[in-house]
Amino acid sequence: MPESAKIVPLPDELRRYFWDVRFGDLSVEKYPRFIAERILNYGDMKEVKWLLSWLDRNLLEDVVYNSRNLNAKSRNFWKLVLTDYHKGITCNEH
Repeated sequence: MPESAKIVPLPDELRRYFWDVRFGDLSVEKYPRFIAERILNYGDMKEVKWLLSWLDRNLLEDVVYNSRNLNAKSRNFWKLVLTDYHKGITCNEH
């Protein structure tokens, strides 16, 4: 398998968010939406920063606005974050 096609496993620190699946089978290449949903629902700032380091902006918006797997509290929070981002407001300006 060429190096560029290599599937990279998730960092072991994320294992606690994927208690109900075979963690070793997960990769961002195979399951980006599922991984994003879990991190947006349950992750802390460290995991969210990791998520945003690879997650495509369009996929992020699609998950926030269309996912049935985000809980209402997480969905509302991330909608506010995205709205502020579109307005050019940073966290330091609130």
